[in-house]
Amino acid sequence: MKNKILVLIISGVLVVGSISVAYAKGRNNISSDNSSRPVLSAQNIGSQSNDSFNNMIKIMQDNGFSDEAKAMQNRDYDAMNKFMNNLNDDDYKKMIDIMQNNGYGFMAKMMESVGKDNMTKMHQDMMGN
Repeated sequence: MKNKILVLIISGVLVVGSISVAYAKGRNNISSDNSSRPVLSAQNIGSQSNDSFNNMIKIMQDNGFSDEAKAMQNRDYDAMNKFMNNLNDDDYKKMIDIMQNNGYGFMAKMMESVGKDNMTKMHQDMMGN
């Protein structure tokens, strides 16, 4: 059950990441230092998103969250909702550590800054709960 929360949070993070990419693309590729350079090409956004999704599933499996990875892969939203609704502080911290240790430091920082309760709320809003 606790592992299912990881699936929901990762799903939420991926959605937030995708929205961020779309937002950045819509800002005409202007970086924070006001220089204009391509962030991502439109043709790579879909493949990068799919690669990230598959990589997240692998990371979850490698870290003992195989049931949650399967729910995510099968898009079992009920299982993901149950996981998120039962997430405790220790599980949330473990998820942040897993992200940090597997090349997703930007997601780990976002999760840390948002906090468990707000991340759960964001996920519930995305899932229509």
